[in-house]
Amino acid sequence: MQYNLLKNHMSLLIKSSLIKNSLWGLTSTVLQTLFLSLVFVLISRHYTTINFANYLIATTIYQLLVGISSMGLGTWFIREFEQELNDRKNLISRFLKIQFFLGLLFYTMSIALIFILYSESEIRLLGIILGANIIFDNVIYALKSLNIAEAKQKKTAIIMVIDAFAKLLVVGLLFFVPFSITVLCILLVAVRVLTLNIFVKIGIQSDFGIRDLWLYKITVADIHDQVIKNWRFIIITGVSIVFWRSATIIISKFLSADDLATYEVAYKILSIFLLIPVIVSSTVFPEFVKLYAKNDYLRMRKLYKIIFSGYTIFSLISYAFIQSFSEEIMIFVFSNKYSLSAGCLQEMFLTFLVFPSVLLQASIIVAMKLEKLDMYFNIVALTLNFAACFIGLHYFKSLSVINYSIFGSFLVFHLIQDILLIRLKIVSITHSIIFYIILAVFVALYNSAIMVLNPAALFFGVITICSIIAIFHFRTYLKINGTSPFQKV
Repeated sequence: MQYNLLKNHMSLLIKSSLIKNSLWGLTSTVLQTLFLSLVFVLISRHYTTINFANYLIATTIYQLLVGISSMGLGTWFIREFEQELNDRKNLISRFLKIQFFLGLLFYTMSIALIFILYSESEIRLLGIILGANIIFDNVIYALKSLNIAEAKQKKTAIIMVIDAFAKLLVVGLLFFVPFSITVLCILLVAVRVLTLNIFVKIGIQSDFGIRDLWLYKITVADIHDQVIKNWRFIIITGVSIVFWRSATIIISKFLSADDLATYEVAYKILSIFLLIPVIVSSTVFPEFVKLYAKNDYLRMRKLYKIIFSGYTIFSLISYAFIQSFSEEIMIFVFSNKYSLSAGCLQEMFLTFLVFPSVLLQASIIVAMKLEKLDMYFNIVALTLNFAACFIGLHYFKSLSVINYSIFGSFLVFHLIQDILLIRLKIVSITHSIIFYIILAVFVALYNSAIMVLNPAALFFGVITICSIIAIFHFRTYLKINGTSPFQKV
């Protein structure tokens, strides 16, 4: 009886669109991250610390603005696409055209920002070149959102892997024909243009072409109305980008170029781990929307709990891995030049303990059309982060101030979300308390044990224990609930 129940649940799990699209996203991310990480490593090794720091600053300005330039409308579009049954073609055209014009606007803003913040000619030039990506990225962002809405992440996965591999080939040319960081940036932008063209060719559904987009009429008033109507999504998306990328700007103003490079190489490792919960959360969001539309709160809670458990286990294993092998990772990937970044990376992974579940809880809150509250939570967390950074740096000129400020603000963010979800009866008080106790005890015990035990043996011991807990938890979940949250909605 129990065997058949487990077999049925595993069958539903494998067949579900949520799992299929998450696996496509995960596979793509592994390859994409591998290629882009090699790009980052080769750039850091080939150019001087000053050139590399200037490149990082220009890249940060671009990433900061591109994160805001989409205005968070992808979340709105996915939700509207699910509910729009009559004229989806018009919805798609409006969304794509708006993203294009927003890209133009924010590219102009990126140039102005980099000229205001920095006087160095190389930073300004690199900012102008890399900032052009904002225009192309905005349209690609729209097409990615369309693929998520249509559960066709396979298209996005293939195209983005091609993009990352093309960038690796460009950087690989440095081994044969050394060229300046300026030329490199021009070539990387050219790759992005190529990626956009591939998206247009195969990334748009067959009954919708670029001609439809070009002929679609849209006015400044249309863009204004759409943005005003969905301004909460703008803040939600913008804050999530500002959290990480603003740290680079703060470091460039208060600390040294070496500190900036140290932070960025450590963040590069962290970003690899961050991508997995980002992919799963973006895939599960449409599922939450469907369940909420059907008032199926039982299955929504089940889906939330099982993913939350998976996130928690993944966070603990990731934290343990970094605590045990951070120095070896930094030396192997970035050479002895950045071996001291290991301590910075260990501090960063405190945030990773809560980051995945923050994303998950934000997904279910927005799916329930409570984005206004999520926006307030984002603003509170960002304000705390900035306050802690500036006050801390006034007394201590250290990267630890940045890392602990981010961790503290995300912890508060998580707590506020918990309070709301408890009131909505999505989770219980006991569930939340147990989660924080597990994190606190795990961090304390692991950091104590690593002082006296072999780091590798300790890590593999944690993997074994977590695997046993995961299997036992999943079996218990099936036995108690009887039905799967992965059934087709």
